[in-house]
Amino acid sequence: MYFLFHPLSSLNHLVARLVTDQISFIVSLILFIIIALNYKKTFWQNIDQSIAKWATEPKDSLIRNISANFAMFGNAIFHILFSIVIALILFLTKHTASLVCGILFTLIFSWVLNRLMKLVYKRERPEHINSNVRKRLSYCFPSGHIMASISIYFFSAVLLQNFIPFLPWYLIAFVISFFVIMSRIYLNHHYFTDVLAGIAMGIFCLNISIWFYFCVGIM
Repeated sequence: MYFLFHPLSSLNHLVARLVTDQISFIVSLILFIIIALNYKKTFWQNIDQSIAKWATEPKDSLIRNISANFAMFGNAIFHILFSIVIALILFLTKHTASLVCGILFTLIFSWVLNRLMKLVYKRERPEHINSNVRKRLSYCFPSGHIMASISIYFFSAVLLQNFIPFLPWYLIAFVISFFVIMSRIYLNHHYFTDVLAGIAMGIFCLNISIWFYFCVGIM
């Protein structure tokens, strides 16, 4: 009955549980390990090719058009600006240094970990991309846009939900992250396995950031 009278609140709570639950954390780690060890195998390569073919088909859709405009929300520069603004707002209103530490930790941890992982796996971008673009964009496994977006936007939702509870911050974070994910698929700068790995490591980084935040807040 509660869902019928409070659908947004119920969905918001459900999304919060899905991305921050310990089971989700463990599942995300298992998923990443499976993909990281097997993405070069035929099964996963066939999935990558099928999704890439579907994404490049000449068709028009609302999700395709909207998601293409959301690519900037997964950009590192945008994440830096977003994190600074959120950190300043929360610090000036709550005067708590742990909030700033938590946000900056999430930003730095997610992007640095992503860069390190890309250097470890050194997976080249899809062949259809221009060679100059591939060089400029570096390696592709896992997707940094997705990995950082999930951790940054959902961690911000964790903080904002406590301070401005009348807005469904987890749902907002989910919508933004969803369109960032779709933008990576439609722009085809990543294999689908890069996207899945980015989602898995995004949830991983989010949970580590939450643990860090509570440890800092307790100290």
